[in-house]
Amino acid sequence: MRRRQFLTTLPALGMSGSALAEGVSGRSPVSAVAAASLAAPAGANAKPSMNGNYRFKIGMYLPELGLPFDEALGKAKQIGVDRVWFNTVPNEKPLAQMSDAEIDGIGQRVEKHGLKIFLINAGNPFKGIHLTEFDLKSMDNHEGFRKEFQELVRSMQIAVRLKVSAVAAFTFAWPGEYSAGKPTWPMRWLTRGGVIADVDMEKLVKAFSLVAAEAERYGVDVALSMMPWNYTNTTHNFRSVVERVGSRRLKVMWGPADNLNSGEWDVATAGFHNVRPSLHGLHLKDLHVIDGVRLKFEYRPLGAGDVDYLTILRNLKAYRCDAVLSLATHFKPPSGSRVEAMEINYANLKRLVDKVEAES
Repeated sequence: MRRRQFLTTLPALGMSGSALAEGVSGRSPVSAVAAASLAAPAGANAKPSMNGNYRFKIGMYLPELGLPFDEALGKAKQIGVDRVWFNTVPNEKPLAQMSDAEIDGIGQRVEKHGLKIFLINAGNPFKGIHLTEFDLKSMDNHEGFRKEFQELVRSMQIAVRLKVSAVAAFTFAWPGEYSAGKPTWPMRWLTRGGVIADVDMEKLVKAFSLVAAEAERYGVDVALSMMPWNYTNTTHNFRSVVERVGSRRLKVMWGPADNLNSGEWDVATAGFHNVRPSLHGLHLKDLHVIDGVRLKFEYRPLGAGDVDYLTILRNLKAYRCDAVLSLATHFKPPSGSRVEAMEINYANLKRLVDKVEAES
């Protein structure tokens, strides 16, 4: 029996989350995570509203097309989206190094195609840095941290200039993730995302308290991206960090496929309630987990993988969430065309959206 099948059969067997926890290595960290993961998240008892019409907003992560910037903008509009986000302009200066006049030009090029920017980031702040590189007391003097923090602040300045409400950031890599073959991965899968040690949580809180203070100063939100390789790899970990920071400025670009790939099998239900108060958008791709402990998986077209997008869309509609559905791809069709992959995902998403919007 697969791990997910086992966990979903517990209620039928009369086993509670606490009973399971007590049966796994006594009072070990794994037991605590197992018990917490099956508890109702905050907001789970909130009542959805079915009043009035609700329409989904569909956007796109522009670099997925693999095209020059202006050509990508035209293709995005042709495919059918009206919102985009990006972190770079191919074959041009890094965004953080552009002058205000050059940034204004980027905005004009987007507007020319009848599109809106709903999220922007200069590079990928905090995506590839290991949290273990920092000392808590001297973190803000660390050369790598300072450089990417400054790029994130520049993202905020760009957002203000282009009248974009939010910038994107990542949340640091787990120990050895990019340098030692992902040594903590089996633990993270078996504990549904990993146990964030107190020392690491202190660093995360300090880092994102500094980020939140700058975001407040510029009047923009910071949407934290989700990756299996970063600390906010699951909705539970995201919620743990943002609740400790306590800033209204920290939001999320929810990645259900990345959550599921990190062992969070109930991402469409309990996961939705973890992120619902903080949603800025969703990063949409799909995949099939072959062997979670060994990190074996394959990307698939949207709706053809393991993510329950129909339930996610129904929840978004029921709670009238103001979030952008941002298409990505990652899988490759037989042609190998990234544009065709995006067209397939758009068509698949539209079918799901039309179905949910038609429901009473």
